[in-house]
Amino acid sequence: MTDFDPYRQPDPANPGYPPSAPVPQPWGTQPYPVQPYAQPSYVSQPYSGYQPLVTSGMAVAGMVIGIVALVLFWVPFLDLLLGFLAIGLSWAGMVQADRPGYTGKGMGIAGLVCGIIAVIPALIVMLFFFGLFAAAGTACGIAC
Repeated sequence: MTDFDPYRQPDPANPGYPPSAPVPQPWGTQPYPVQPYAQPSYVSQPYSGYQPLVTSGMAVAGMVIGIVALVLFWVPFLDLLLGFLAIGLSWAGMVQADRPGYTGKGMGIAGLVCGIIAVIPALIVMLFFFGLFAAAGTACGIAC
């Protein structure tokens, strides 16, 4: 019978000690050299073919101008200008949002609706404005 020493190194000449058995290490030593972990790279690498989506600036501008036109519907000439500008910018923003890499079609639709809704009362106020001056002009005649 052989004595088993757990700290003895395997000896290829000794068949009583299996070479595949783990060899225990003495206390305080590590079996493998410790390597420091690699520092993570914080620089983002985009995927190949990936482009971030960009919001259409014309759609945003059309929506903002459409909201301002809704608020200023009682100013006759300015509201018509703002309303038609909102309609044009929103339409161009919706066309741009259909292209790959762009978003903002919803803002373009909102600007288009706001612009159309703002133009309708502006036309009514403007017709009332011109009708009022036309009626005042014919009542006085040339003498006024």
